[in-house]
Amino acid sequence: MKAILYVTPKPEQYKVTIYLYSDDGKLVENSVYDGIKHIVIEECTVRLSSQIVYDEVSLVVDAEKIAVNKRGESVLVIRGAGKG
Repeated sequence: MKAILYVTPKPEQYKVTIYLYSDDGKLVENSVYDGIKHIVIEECTVRLSSQIVYDEVSLVVDAEKIAVNKRGESVLVIRGAGKG
């Protein structure tokens, strides 16, 4: 499984758009989170990519399974299982 995160800086917070893809490259779901102050990524392989977009930070996250949860009002947690 792969997740691509587009992190857009705003004053004192981030807007995070997440696209989740299956192992065969099909889009499984996408979500947008506003007001994020911290992003926690656990048990995943993470790559920073400047080749995808130029005005945002893009992260490529790989794991066998990926779960995305918002903790409280401003913490986004990406948790993986396997491959990382």
